[in-house]
Amino acid sequence: MTASGRFARVSFQICRVVAASLLVLALGSSAANAQSASNGGFSIEDIAVRDNLIAAQETLLNIYRCQFGLDIEAVPGGCTAGYPTLGFSQPAEFKGVPTPEDIAIRDQLIAVQEALLNTYRCRFDFEIDTHITPEGCPGQAQSEPSPSLALDALVRPDDVEGDPPPGLITPTGVSVAVVGVNEGRFVVTTPCGSISTVSAGFPLQGVRVVVDPGHGGSYDVGAVGPNGLAERDLNLTLSYSVLNELSNRGIPAASTRNGHYGTTLSVRAAFADALGAEALVSIHHNGPTYRTGSQPGTEVYVQSVSAQLPRADSARLGGLLHQEITQALSGFDNVAWSRVPDAGVIRVLSTRGRDAYGMIIRPNVPAVLVEYGYLSNRSEAALFATDEYIRVAAKATANAIEAYLNTDRSGTDSNQQPRVFDPARAPSRCNEVVLE
Repeated sequence: MTASGRFARVSFQICRVVAASLLVLALGSSAANAQSASNGGFSIEDIAVRDNLIAAQETLLNIYRCQFGLDIEAVPGGCTAGYPTLGFSQPAEFKGVPTPEDIAIRDQLIAVQEALLNTYRCRFDFEIDTHITPEGCPGQAQSEPSPSLALDALVRPDDVEGDPPPGLITPTGVSVAVVGVNEGRFVVTTPCGSISTVSAGFPLQGVRVVVDPGHGGSYDVGAVGPNGLAERDLNLTLSYSVLNELSNRGIPAASTRNGHYGTTLSVRAAFADALGAEALVSIHHNGPTYRTGSQPGTEVYVQSVSAQLPRADSARLGGLLHQEITQALSGFDNVAWSRVPDAGVIRVLSTRGRDAYGMIIRPNVPAVLVEYGYLSNRSEAALFATDEYIRVAAKATANAIEAYLNTDRSGTDSNQQPRVFDPARAPSRCNEVVLE
C-alpha cells in the first residue's frame, strides 16, 4: 500500500474507535433490555438503545464509504475530505408508546446494517475490525475481539446526573474539555481556546492516558521530510495507531486532536489536566538532521521540579518510552539514523532555568514529549512513511505506557546534564473548527 493510501486508511481510526465503542455499548445495553422485553411491554429505553446502535452503525458505515469511495451516494450530505460531511449520525427522538412493531423494525435494521458492515470489512481488506465479524472472514485466521475505549453513548446535558463529564468528543469528532452546562448545552473549550457550546457528545470519563499528536492545522506543519511527509500528519497517524494499541489492552485513552486542525499548547495541556489523566505523551518527529549512525537518535523530554531535579514520574515514563522505542526501532535494517551526542531522556531548560517546551511545562499531569527520530533525514523519512514503522512504533509506545501504569518498572536513566535551549514560539494563529 502506498503512503497516501495508508494515511487515508489510518486517518479515520479515531472515528472508527468511537463508533465501534458505541456499537459495543449499545449491544450490551440491548442484551440487558432483551429480558425485560420478553417479559412483556417495551420502554422508551428499549427504543433508545436500538436507535443509538443504529446511529452508531450508520456512522461507521458512512466512515467506510467516505474513506474508501464505496456507495458514497448513500452518505447523507456527502463526503468532505474523506469524512461524512454531517459528522456522526444521531438518533431521532422517539415519541409515543413503543410497540412490538417498533422494536421489530429496529432489530431488522440493526441486522441489515451489521451484515453490510461485515461485508465491507471482509470484502475490501480494511485490515481493521475483521476480528468482530461472526466466524471471521473467508481465508482469514480468527482472533479475539479487542476491548473498546471507555466511551458511553452520545449524551446531552439532561442525560447527566450530577457533574458533567470532564471532556467530550463532539459530534464532528473534536476533543474538548467541558467547562460546565448552560441552557441545556455543554459549555466547552474549543481547540483554539475559545468558549463555545455543543448540544451533545461522547463523554470522556475514566481516561488514563492522553496522546498528543504534535503540531496540526495549516499554520503549524512541523518538520517536512525530503519525501514530502509532513510531521503534523505523521504524528496524527502514529497517534491513531497508539490509541488503537491502548484500546486493545483495555487502557482508556483520548487524543488532544482527532483530525487535521490546529489547537493551542495551552488547550492541549488543559485538556489532559481536565480529564485527570495519569500520563500525557506528546508525539513528534525531529529535525534538522545531524550526523548519522547505526543507532536511533530518539529523544524523550521530561518535566523538571527544579533546574537541578527531574520530576520523578515524568522521568520514569520517559525512561520507559525511550527504552521501548529505541529497542524496537533498532530492529529496522539499513537505516542511517540521525543522532546528537546527548540523545536520550533529557530535560530541556530555557536560559531562564525553566522547562523550555510548552507541552512539558504546562501540564500538571505527568507529561513527556517524544521525538521518535528525524523526519528531516532522508533515510528515516522513507521508513516513517511505511505501515511497518507505524505498527512497530505504536506497539513500543503502548508497551511503555502499559508498563508505566501497571508496574513499578523503570527504563533508561535521565541524562544528568540538562540541555539549555530556547525554542521558537509555537504559531499563535488558529482556525476554529465546527464542533457539531
